[in-house]
Amino acid sequence: MRTVLVCVKTPQAGQKISACATRMGLAQAVKSVEGSPELFLELGRRQVDVVLVDVALAAPDPVKFVKTVRARSPRTGVLLSGAADPRTAAMVVAAGARGVIRTPSNNSDDLLVALAQAIMFASPSLQRVTETVPRQRSTLQGMKLTERELQVLRGMSEGKSNAEIGRDLFVSEDTVKTHARRMFRKLGARDRAHAVAEAFRSGLVC
Repeated sequence: MRTVLVCVKTPQAGQKISACATRMGLAQAVKSVEGSPELFLELGRRQVDVVLVDVALAAPDPVKFVKTVRARSPRTGVLLSGAADPRTAAMVVAAGARGVIRTPSNNSDDLLVALAQAIMFASPSLQRVTETVPRQRSTLQGMKLTERELQVLRGMSEGKSNAEIGRDLFVSEDTVKTHARRMFRKLGARDRAHAVAEAFRSGLVC
């Protein structure tokens, strides 16, 4: 099975990625590596479907980084995550990246959301895998999300923090957290990444 290869900063981030992939039913398809040297070693060992890497780990030259990945593994799609400015985002896409997933704070939870987006958007083969995985609840039918819960879910799918979602909706961060907890229960999701994956899978967001 081809893999999504996630380049992380710390072992702790790698453990979170592994746990998230297991919850999605993709433990065999998602692998984490620490830093670009280990990333390039892994690319030499196997065909990788998608590489997801924080913009900060692609420094000091994200454009060169993308070109190097593409040169070593032409069939590998490259996605960057993080707070990239518009100019950098445009340059890395021009260099061959599939896109930049905006995350506001570069913490591990944002990386998990980026992982969910990478799986659902950039890897059709893995989308087919997720469709065969039984959901923790039998179906999403009948689990109606309120309009506000959908708005919070859409904000999460865009990589926004709770504070940013609150500002967009003119509500407090605590209110966003309350809507999120209710939405997680309805989706049978344990965290942001799991909720975003379920949302893309079920067509709640696109």
